[in-house]
Amino acid sequence: MRLRLLTLTLLSFCLTGLLPAHALENDESIWPRLVMRMQLVNNQQREIIDWARRYSRHPRNVETMLARAEPYLWDIVQICERYRMPAEVALLPAIESGFNPHAQSPYKANGLWQFIPMTGRTMGLPMNAQYDARRDTVASTTAAMRYLRRLHGMFGDWNIALAAYNIGEGGMQRYMAKQPGVTDFWALELPRETFEQVRRLMAIALIVEKPHRFNVKLPRIADRPLTEKITLTGPTNLALAAHDARVPEQTIRTYNPGLVTLANSSAKQVLLLPPAQAQRMRTALKQKRYPPGRAPGAIVKTAARTNARVHIIKRGDSLWTIARQHRVTVEALRRHNNLKKTAVLHPGKTLQIPPVGTRS
Repeated sequence: MRLRLLTLTLLSFCLTGLLPAHALENDESIWPRLVMRMQLVNNQQREIIDWARRYSRHPRNVETMLARAEPYLWDIVQICERYRMPAEVALLPAIESGFNPHAQSPYKANGLWQFIPMTGRTMGLPMNAQYDARRDTVASTTAAMRYLRRLHGMFGDWNIALAAYNIGEGGMQRYMAKQPGVTDFWALELPRETFEQVRRLMAIALIVEKPHRFNVKLPRIADRPLTEKITLTGPTNLALAAHDARVPEQTIRTYNPGLVTLANSSAKQVLLLPPAQAQRMRTALKQKRYPPGRAPGAIVKTAARTNARVHIIKRGDSLWTIARQHRVTVEALRRHNNLKKTAVLHPGKTLQIPPVGTRS
């Protein structure tokens, strides 16, 4: 009877993809690895427990947010360990962005780690029309580890370093200058939201450590790399290469969120893809070149048959700038592509260009 119950239980876990804490011990899951290296979480502090309980009122939201980390978490943990960080740091994107690499704040902070442009540039993260390294999982995580390590070197305490990540090193220095001799983070007088930022992180870490206590089922995330690297030797039309390789564009965007457009990738870009798709993409890239600026698949064939011209939309393009570039009117361009006046242009998409001089 017990064997039958165990079999049914394990079957239900396989079907749902979710595991309780006790089942994780024998599973090749990333969560035990993370828990073993935790150094900071305080499961006795009332405010941290209160935040964990608050999250546990909506366990599905926590589970969905953690599941969103699947394409990125192994890389984050690897980089975190390489820099000898407390494992709790690997969960900081849960608080910063909800593990959404496309998250953007009103203050122009972007990516998993929510770098603002100035800090991103300071940490060596390029931002241009083809690529935003703040959204690149590996590049932004490496930059975040370097930044946090620098903050820890300045303040000598991980909680203070995490708080400084929130309010900036200059802000933390000013607060500490007003409180000489106070080195205990919890004894400092800081903005409430700064304390809450650290407490929320510790609450998520506590939930990961004791999911059964807070009625949360941790999503199954394997403790192994989910992707392989492909190094592009020059600017490449990934949209066209993906079409020929039968790799969905959404797959490329999921694992490479730093790419702003697929029609013109940066030179020497490193592409991450699951093994099967990576193999097909390598084969396609070996068989032919994919210069930037061409439309994928059927659009190219249609354009060739009708002698029509196409324009690959770039970041910053508008109907006015495109019409001016191709010597047509905005109205002609809009009608030729069946666009409404309120249409939004998306980088990487294409527009058919009417004959030169067309006015309506």
